[in-house]
Amino acid sequence: MGGGFYSQDIAYEARSSGHQGFAFGSKPAEKQKLHGTLDPRGHIRECMNETALVVALDVTRSRGDDTRLMYAKLPEFIGQIQVQGYVQGVAISFCAIGDAASGDKAPLQVGQFEADNRLDRVLENFWIEEGGGGTGQESYELAAYYYARHSILECVKRGKKGYFFFVGDEGFYPTVRKDLIQAVCGFEVPEDILSEDIFTELQKKYHTYLIYPQKSWQDRLGDISAEIRQRVESAGGQYKNVDIRASLIWNNRNDLDLHVICPSGEEIFYRNKQSACGGWLDVDMNVQGESTKPVENVRWAHGTAPAGHYRVFVQNYRFHEKIEPAQFTLELEVNGHKQYFDHTISLKGETGHASDLTVAEFDYRPEERRVSAAEEAALRNYDDRLIKDQWASVLGPGNILLIEDPAAITDVILGVLAIKEKKTDLSGYLDTLRGLGRNRQETSQVERALTSFA
Repeated sequence: MGGGFYSQDIAYEARSSGHQGFAFGSKPAEKQKLHGTLDPRGHIRECMNETALVVALDVTRSRGDDTRLMYAKLPEFIGQIQVQGYVQGVAISFCAIGDAASGDKAPLQVGQFEADNRLDRVLENFWIEEGGGGTGQESYELAAYYYARHSILECVKRGKKGYFFFVGDEGFYPTVRKDLIQAVCGFEVPEDILSEDIFTELQKKYHTYLIYPQKSWQDRLGDISAEIRQRVESAGGQYKNVDIRASLIWNNRNDLDLHVICPSGEEIFYRNKQSACGGWLDVDMNVQGESTKPVENVRWAHGTAPAGHYRVFVQNYRFHEKIEPAQFTLELEVNGHKQYFDHTISLKGETGHASDLTVAEFDYRPEERRVSAAEEAALRNYDDRLIKDQWASVLGPGNILLIEDPAAITDVILGVLAIKEKKTDLSGYLDTLRGLGRNRQETSQVERALTSFA
């Protein structure tokens, strides 16, 4: 694959006409599945061009907009490759990465290597699922496995490597699980594969880099928490000073309901808002479909929650809008520790008890007013420094390219190609960016990203 020529005129005309891309999945029949042309199961991706380039984009909640940015900047990106001659005969394979371990429906979407305007359609057909499992890890290692073993590059036969850019801000899982290889990629392997080994395999075919839009785990979780707190308190619910709190948010007029089973067996829900043990559903929304930013909140004020086992589940009581699967986020706070759960309910249009989805179960002990060792380990997965160190252990520190603004992704990729192929040095590349109208802040960011690499 990879023949043809990319026309900027066609690309800009499509964008200026109001065509936004990402149309796939807009119809109910298309929901909850990836586009057939992007399904990796049992397929290989072959590049006969002189230069193979892979851009693998994280499409989970924290990074979903990066794909839209890449789509917007693609005409200029390819135009600069053509005008500046950074690489010859390039064909690009775009890849979308989710979280296979947490049950994302499309954890790996793989485009063919293309050189013409079919690249636009690849990006348009990506399902930006915005899933993820709240673990601080995504399935980058699964993408590495696929391209290491199931891509064929003509350039490798000639003694050259392709280029591979991961774009993401979380870590990868320590092993490539054989069951996920089978389920997602459609290939059988005898056992799990260490991720460090698969990244080594990948680098035999590709010069491999991570573009890391910097955002600490505190910032990432803080964004979600701030939105939930705003909704809870605006609706008159209690967010702070609690032993236990479960807050549910979603983004349409349908009537999702939050249920909590107490240690006594009593159920807190819309028909029983206050329990004998002190729990209270103090916000119940969208009975009439009144909000597009609803929230429900069950909480026990500080010092009131009884010890024992709790179960939290969500029910889709009624559709007020079109019948389609509904995505939601639940924030669970127990003894000051917050966890986040992203799920999809009513995959087949179920309502009432048929739609019940258990989100969390836990044992509460009032005397444990601190985060457990297991929870601390889970939170450490979001530590900015540890994520970068994990990637550096498999790619080398010079191949971790840090940026502040995702708008710089394409400039950084072009800079790597230009410098690695010895078409210019860092100073010369920055001059080119200034000639394109980049301001001082934008060029400084690219300079910082590329300094250790250059």
